[in-house]
Amino acid sequence: METVKLEVKSVEEASRVELFVRFVWGFISYIVLYILMMINCLLLVVQWLIILITGKRNLGIASWMKKILVYATQFSAYLYLLTDERNPLIPEM
Repeated sequence: METVKLEVKSVEEASRVELFVRFVWGFISYIVLYILMMINCLLLVVQWLIILITGKRNLGIASWMKKILVYATQFSAYLYLLTDERNPLIPEM
């Protein structure tokens, strides 16, 4: 099993303007994340069936799901005011 590592860069100084930008950016990112998580749920069912039938995990699906999980974690760190570093609007695939 691979180790999960999370690194959040945070400084004491905070921008007041960033709070307003964060609201808009967070709303748009939440819509993107919602769509991606719905796709992830469908892929989870497909992955489950693949494992049940073949006994092997599809690495393409697993890789995609991992990238979405990383994107969701970056979004959470930004949304919860832990960092001013914005997550990308569309995750890098």
